[in-house]
Amino acid sequence: MHSINNTELSSLEETRCQFNGGPGAIKLGIDVHQDFYVVVEQVGGSNPKPPQRFPKEGFLHWAARLKRKSGAEVYAVYEACGFGFSLQRNLSALSIKCYVVCPQKLDERNKRVKTDGLDAKALCLKLDRFVQGNRDALAIVRVPSEEEEQARAIHRQREQLVKARKQLEAQGRSLMVNHGLEPVQNWWKPAHFCRLANAPVDQRATCK
Repeated sequence: MHSINNTELSSLEETRCQFNGGPGAIKLGIDVHQDFYVVVEQVGGSNPKPPQRFPKEGFLHWAARLKRKSGAEVYAVYEACGFGFSLQRNLSALSIKCYVVCPQKLDERNKRVKTDGLDAKALCLKLDRFVQGNRDALAIVRVPSEEEEQARAIHRQREQLVKARKQLEAQGRSLMVNHGLEPVQNWWKPAHFCRLANAPVDQRATCK
């Protein structure tokens, strides 16, 4: 395990907690996957804890218990991805301040080693600096409303379908050329497709 410079730790927050006598804020760096989360936790100004892997529902139960038992402010951060913003809304419902940030290079030391645990740890340390007042530590993304997110999803799905259709259209034209046929526009439409497939004459009328 690589050691961490003291400059990466939250000495300011640790000092505040010593003077105030209260618990330090808890920071959670989350590396999001489709079926699970990898989470690194930092309490106050202490070293980040080893990464933990949770199933989706298991993580929410753990986070709720952490918030309830610690009595501390809990912050979380994860990178925007293709899985939407439901995690941010679920954590906010638990009174956990959750930030979504732009995807970025997390290997600040350029070690060219990338694992889920290291990514979660890097996010946790960036969140720690952000909580301390360094607003440049995170590039925060605006979280859309559920209605906005649904509209975006429909638009994104339409774009994906159009792209897939264009790819299939190009594949069809390529097959025509490979078989010595003149490429036909809109070859997938019934009339053209029946002719290309050498359909019997008595069936062509039904293809128009």
